[in-house]
Amino acid sequence: MSDSTKSSLQLPFLLKRLAFWAWYLLALVILIASQFPDWVSEYYTNGFFQWLSQHLRMVSNLAPKALGEYLYLFIIIMLIINTIKSIIQYKNKLKETNSLGAVAKKLAIKSAKYLVQFYVLFMLFWGLNYQKASPAKQFNLSLKDSYDEVAIEQLTLQLIKELNETRENLSDSALSNLSKEQIFKQAIHEYDQIKALYPFLNYRQPCLKLSSFPSLGDYLGFMAYYQPLTGEAIIRGELPILTLPFTVSHEIAHQLGYASETEANFIAYVIGTSTQNTVFKYSMLLQLFTYAQSAELTAVAKRGDFDNWKKLIDRNKHLLSPKVLEDRKKIKLFFLERQGLLIPASTSIYNQFLQWNKQSNGIESYNDVLLWALAYRSK
Repeated sequence: MSDSTKSSLQLPFLLKRLAFWAWYLLALVILIASQFPDWVSEYYTNGFFQWLSQHLRMVSNLAPKALGEYLYLFIIIMLIINTIKSIIQYKNKLKETNSLGAVAKKLAIKSAKYLVQFYVLFMLFWGLNYQKASPAKQFNLSLKDSYDEVAIEQLTLQLIKELNETRENLSDSALSNLSKEQIFKQAIHEYDQIKALYPFLNYRQPCLKLSSFPSLGDYLGFMAYYQPLTGEAIIRGELPILTLPFTVSHEIAHQLGYASETEANFIAYVIGTSTQNTVFKYSMLLQLFTYAQSAELTAVAKRGDFDNWKKLIDRNKHLLSPKVLEDRKKIKLFFLERQGLLIPASTSIYNQFLQWNKQSNGIESYNDVLLWALAYRSK
């Protein structure tokens, strides 16, 4: 065999090996970079991610449907097909070689390669946002590690007062005529307004889509989600209308790189606090009151004081206006009707995912927005 022939055969092999190790090198660089939150904030979240997500939204906006859902469906189908193929392939190799160790080694190397590739792609498209510096710096907030019962009770009572006042200024006819499309447009408008106060909340290339498969949310436990591969915020359209303003504001925050659920909730809270739109303010107050009352009752329940637990519920019901109580009842009923459909494993997996991504309280981290709200209000 001539030297030129050998070189032509070696080149593809060398390129393949180079690509193989490039994934591992890139994973190592990302892992090191994730240890520097300020660097991640400046160069990834406010740099690469903003550029990438805007261009993804630009492309996704060309389609009226949520492309991300169909992309996930395609990925799941391909994973199933490739898994079946791999099982057959390794089963045949085991018959040929009769060496379990050799087959297991090859499987381990291949699995490690796929895991590294998944890690790199996940971190580049979205995951590094979990490692950025706390947005408390952006808002000049001093956050406490925990809240005491007195502060939460005061917040709960204040929220009840604000809920009653806001609902009084919100006519039933305005609510009955409210559409999902109006809420989407208003959410975009709210972010356009608030960028004058907080320039880092500038929302370019808006991309809000209704889910094509909303009933999946009953089984998987989601109201809306951000699709990092397409840049879309995908929202369940059959949600109670009063939950939508807060939910949409939360998902837009994800699109801007606020990865943790606490941070996205806080941005939605800021939108609801700053707005002149009564519906958006009321939606935020409903959600924050739910968190505050839950925290209040949990603290009492931990002491085993169930008499006081019941008294608190009765007190809050007595203080809330009939219209607010009716609105809360409708929202609660929507989720109660569907709670038997939720797959338990989906909750456990999502809880673990949040904990892996610097949200130690898991699903309970949604409630941590109370710390941020207390700090923001005191400021």
